[in-house]
Amino acid sequence: MRLFSKLFLIMIALGAMGLGLLALRQQRYEVSNEISRAHNRIVEQERAQWRMRADVARRSDPADIRTYASKLKLELIPAGESTLLAATPAEGALGEQVVAKVVSSEAAPKVSAAKKTRSSKSSTTGRAKVGTRER
Repeated sequence: MRLFSKLFLIMIALGAMGLGLLALRQQRYEVSNEISRAHNRIVEQERAQWRMRADVARRSDPADIRTYASKLKLELIPAGESTLLAATPAEGALGEQVVAKVVSSEAAPKVSAAKKTRSSKSSTTGRAKVGTRER
């Protein structure tokens, strides 16, 4: 009688472990499916975004933009020239007046890459210190 009760308990334990394993496997499949659906939604949204961008690019005619800018009395300048930006004050995050400064690459100071020399004293084994080069 004792043998049958031990065998019965072992069978119950193995069944419980099997059901737990099946439950974990099912959860893994559901999470994988959810990730796949989220990825597909992201791809569809990106496609819709690119379609909208293409539509905006198709509909935006430079002549129309110029006429609209002239109606609003705006001066259009090419993207490379931003002299207007350097003189226009903007409001910062705390409400203070901030002047944006644009420096062209030609006016930027040239930085020279000066090599720093380190002492190359050798240790007792004859190797150079860490961070120095052997010659």
